[in-house]
Amino acid sequence: MSIFLFIKQFVDMLYKWQWLDIAMVLLAFCMLGYQYLLVRPNLKKEFRPADAVVAALALLSTVSFIRDVTAYQAYIKVMSAFLLYFMGRLYYDRVLECDDALALSSYLIIYINFIHRIVTFGSHFLQVKNANGDLYYYDTDLAYAVVLAFIFIAMFARNSIFKFITIFLVCLYMVICSDAGIQTILLAVIAVVLLMYVLEVALKKKKLAMAGLGIIILALMAAVVLIYVPLLTADTSGTWTIFGGNTVLDVANMESRYAQWQQVFAIRRPETLLEILFGISFNTHLPLMSFYLKLLYTLGIVGAVLVILLMLQVFKAAYKGEDRKSFYITVMVAILMLGSGVTFNTMESLQMSWFMMLFAGMVISAEGRE
Repeated sequence: MSIFLFIKQFVDMLYKWQWLDIAMVLLAFCMLGYQYLLVRPNLKKEFRPADAVVAALALLSTVSFIRDVTAYQAYIKVMSAFLLYFMGRLYYDRVLECDDALALSSYLIIYINFIHRIVTFGSHFLQVKNANGDLYYYDTDLAYAVVLAFIFIAMFARNSIFKFITIFLVCLYMVICSDAGIQTILLAVIAVVLLMYVLEVALKKKKLAMAGLGIIILALMAAVVLIYVPLLTADTSGTWTIFGGNTVLDVANMESRYAQWQQVFAIRRPETLLEILFGISFNTHLPLMSFYLKLLYTLGIVGAVLVILLMLQVFKAAYKGEDRKSFYITVMVAILMLGSGVTFNTMESLQMSWFMMLFAGMVISAEGRE
């Protein structure tokens, strides 16, 4: 398992070789089968309500895919994410032993791209506004990978001066100077969540930490609602008023997103009761760069309710568990995936969904073990 998690982040970076992703999925299947035969879990005893929700989502996704099998790549990516959930369920104890592997691969990902940027831009590397993704395809992909590495180093790496320089200087520079506004904001939010972790674990202020997390989550939910309101009202003046003076977010980019989203729904939108409840298909004809809108388009209101139910069950299990580190990692990765999902379809990106689903399965397995 250590080797699998170590190489996963490098496979995400080497996007040009798509066969690596296929190999990782096949490896995951083999590992899942091997662990099942090795452990022989009592399925009836180990069954959790979250398992039924994931199974229902997989079934609903399959029905949606059957309606239009041309979008098989998107379907395979989503099913791969579900596969990682069940890997987290079976490999819970083994993943707990992979701290060093995750930390080391995160260090390498950050510094390989950091050195690449210095070589590319030379003495002007501190003046970079747009790094063109460095070794990744998009700046969004790079920034996502750096923030994910920030989480793993902060939570798993041994405390040292090198660690703090990496997470508070190098990671901050790599994200800010990558033209990835949403990831910059999410990095700041995740840093505050890290502060809540220190507040709870080191200072024993659990109630204060939980109150802080609650405020953060409510604020993020309010921000998502504000961003999506213009899609319903067709009036973006409010978005410009609230976010127009922000130097991190480019509101003009959101204008183009609104136009793209409207264009997709102009071609095909849910109309009948069945389509509204259960979605249309994975094929949106044009790319739909939003996890939330793609979820409603593909799985409908029923699918959205199931996803919300799964998230609530995961957070409940994580909160009740004694392993506070797993709880905070789950919160951080969820914020990263769901926050990025505002303008990017994170569920159909293996880089952005695998670790979230893996940790979701882990915290469900951890529930009741203590």
